[in-house]
Amino acid sequence: MDRQLYRAQLDTLRQTPRRTTAGNDDAFAAFTLYDYGRRRRLHPDVAWEDACRAYAFAAASHADHAGDLDLDTELELEDHWERLSGDAGPDWPVARTLLREAWRWLDEHGAIQPRMH
Repeated sequence: MDRQLYRAQLDTLRQTPRRTTAGNDDAFAAFTLYDYGRRRRLHPDVAWEDACRAYAFAAASHADHAGDLDLDTELELEDHWERLSGDAGPDWPVARTLLREAWRWLDEHGAIQPRMH
């Protein structure tokens, strides 16, 4: 997993709800807001701050696995998620759902490249 990309996406996504839709030119951030809105009905206990960790994890891990989520990859990601999130972020079953949707979107729209500062 690309930790630099994870941190960059997490920083971006944390600020996303405060941006207006018209001012947000980040397609992945717009997707995450949309997907979170859909998921919120099923998981009302998951706050945006927690969900954006899962979306950032999805963006940072997608390229390493070429979007292929087989059993071995899922077990590896679950272990990595548990170490990365600690007590923050949703439990793995919810994070996995967010990750799967994000990976599906990334497969269709292209992987996210790290921003160079």
